[in-house]
Amino acid sequence: MVKNLLFLINLLHKWLKLLNRSLNGSQMVAFTFAMLILCGSLLLMLPMASADGSSMRFIDALFTATSTSCVTGLVVVDTGHYFSWFGKLVMIVLIQIGGLGIMTLTTLLSVAVGKRINLRERLFIQESLNLNEPSGVVRLSLNVVKYALTIEFIFGTILAWHFYSALDGLTGIAWGYWHAISAFCNAGFDLFGDYASLTGHYNDITLNLCIMALITIGGIGFTVLDDLRRNRKWKKLRLHSKIVLTASAILTFGGTLVILALEYTNPATLGGMPNELDKWMAAAFQAVTCRTAGFNTIDLTDMRASSLFFMVLLMGIGASPTSTGGGMKTTTVLVLLVSTWGLLHGKRDTVLFDRRIASETVDKAYNVFTVCLLWMLGAYFLLLICDGGLHRADYVLFEVVSAFATVGLGVGITPDWNDWGKLILVLTMYAGRIGVLTFVLSFLHSKDDKIRYPSENIMIG
Repeated sequence: MVKNLLFLINLLHKWLKLLNRSLNGSQMVAFTFAMLILCGSLLLMLPMASADGSSMRFIDALFTATSTSCVTGLVVVDTGHYFSWFGKLVMIVLIQIGGLGIMTLTTLLSVAVGKRINLRERLFIQESLNLNEPSGVVRLSLNVVKYALTIEFIFGTILAWHFYSALDGLTGIAWGYWHAISAFCNAGFDLFGDYASLTGHYNDITLNLCIMALITIGGIGFTVLDDLRRNRKWKKLRLHSKIVLTASAILTFGGTLVILALEYTNPATLGGMPNELDKWMAAAFQAVTCRTAGFNTIDLTDMRASSLFFMVLLMGIGASPTSTGGGMKTTTVLVLLVSTWGLLHGKRDTVLFDRRIASETVDKAYNVFTVCLLWMLGAYFLLLICDGGLHRADYVLFEVVSAFATVGLGVGITPDWNDWGKLILVLTMYAGRIGVLTFVLSFLHSKDDKIRYPSENIMIG
């Protein structure tokens, strides 16, 4: 068994080393995720993956494998009832690999068998983790796995104990760790069935707090976790960590207040809950889950249009860099807002926490925002064509942003899409997970521009 494992690790290392010679960083990340999705699709198509022994259609298997590998959470079949335990095992493995990243796990295996990580491989790891420099990437990769497994084990044990009495022994234990992995990786898949997510458990304090904690920890990013472990005082934290923690707090508490205000008198959602604690907890849960998690304790189809639009904004912002979540990222949006505020007040520099943000970083933030917005608008337009007017336009917009930001929250229309609609969502989830710039750059071959043309001003605004 050990010899076979070492052989497979050595084979994987040689295969990736061969790819290193022909692919750049963006192409490597895009290719490895594509291979993970393809392998997952083939496994989910096996008759043993379904509860009734039937074979899943390729487009549905592709959609499910993409949603799990890209830790999204959108589903075209009922996860709790359709899949066998083998199918559910395949899904949770895809979620774990997709959440941590293939290059991260490959680094762990290489170090475990004594393989040396060369500079080119370090650059690929840097690209997969969306870091600015290759220094320390091997150490961070190993810490990523350590943090993930530790946090999943702790909360998984709590949830396993919680489910143990309600379910049949081992089933409860399996449910606990399964949902802990799904929540920490911000995937949002659940085993409760009937497409209901956690709507029947809005007053379950243990379940709600554990899921919210896992989503939050997984969404702030591994670099922030590493910084918090090393520097426990606010003054010593890196600027990136301060921005992420500040943005996360604003989105969580601000989102809770807004959702509470919008839905407080809605008898189908918060207004129908028996006490104030349930209302506050449900509002907080929805604010947190919009950080790209995909669980919900409120039936989203009963929410008001204003609440759904606000949730679209939260989903579009998403989680933070180097996290298990997607979206435009908290740092991107906060830098844009501060930059715009400074521009309106005639300030030349973008300053946060008494530190000037480099102009290249501000430019990148604008580029990321523009490309993300263009992708979502394009996907929205194409899905409106595929939809043919069957669903509300705001539901289609919700679906697009949920897919691109790898959130997975749904308003009940995901299983209704035709094959073309599912394919558009597959590409949207894929681009959102690996990063839209990485997706675009994987098809482009950039060349150094050695010619500088004369400049001339034009009128803007």
